[in-house]
Amino acid sequence: MRAHMNCVENLPIYTAIVVALMATGLQGSTIDHLAIAILPARIGQTLTHIVLPPTNAVTSLRFGFFCIQLACMISIGAIITADILPRA
Repeated sequence: MRAHMNCVENLPIYTAIVVALMATGLQGSTIDHLAIAILPARIGQTLTHIVLPPTNAVTSLRFGFFCIQLACMISIGAIITADILPRA
């Protein structure tokens, strides 16, 4: 059960980012690259959580994958915000 919850913890945040991108019509290669980087980091975090034993090193690796996802989502959010703010 815990591994399942781990798989969906970022889903609401990512969904909000996608909705904001759709609402603004914002596109670009930077956004594409960041979105693509989220996927292998998510897969890595999930596989690390499910396959490897729970040691401190594995937890650090899993946290590293989580940080990559978080950095990418924050970056996409910053791009959206920078696009929206000049309009106001």
